[in-house]
Amino acid sequence: MILLLAFTLSWLQGRFDSSDAKKAIAAAMAWRPSGAQSIFESLAARGEGDPQCTGKVVSQLLGDVEVKCSTPKAPLVDYQFRVLLDGKKPPRAANEVAQQLVAGMVRK
Repeated sequence: MILLLAFTLSWLQGRFDSSDAKKAIAAAMAWRPSGAQSIFESLAARGEGDPQCTGKVVSQLLGDVEVKCSTPKAPLVDYQFRVLLDGKKPPRAANEVAQQLVAGMVRK
């Protein structure tokens, strides 16, 4: 009985994490720093193919999700963003490559 309960709770948590990751990816890709084009539009405009993203829940309590994106022609370049699912703060660039992307978007 305890094993069944543990399995059920583990399965449910996995479903919640998957849903949170999808929400975070959507939020990161739709983010428009300073009213510029969206992150998705900026990555797609590079001509390297549509970005492929994954999400990993860092903190279930805070709703903190790490989103990593790359493009098919540059799969070793990871654009990392941190997203808080409460919606009070916009996503933020979490590594140098993502910061450079956002900085280039804001200057245009």
